[in-house]
Amino acid sequence: MEAVEFKDLSSIHTIILLTGVGVSVNFSPEGVLKSLTLKDGAHELVAIPGQFVYKNDTGTIGICNYEHLAERYEEVTESEIAE
Repeated sequence: MEAVEFKDLSSIHTIILLTGVGVSVNFSPEGVLKSLTLKDGAHELVAIPGQFVYKNDTGTIGICNYEHLAERYEEVTESEIAE
């Protein structure tokens, strides 16, 4: 499973590459990034900053908090994969 933290605008490109689905963003009237909506056909998932977007081995896309990932998976960074 791969997961990317939705932190700010800079993380959106990585999320698109991971999921392969279209996205839209929601800003407050003050210009603060409020959420990211992933659109895959009729399905929509909404993530707020600080949550993680993941894609598992079967291709399922989802959203979760860090605690969910930490309880179920061991973190592997890109540099560890390259070794």
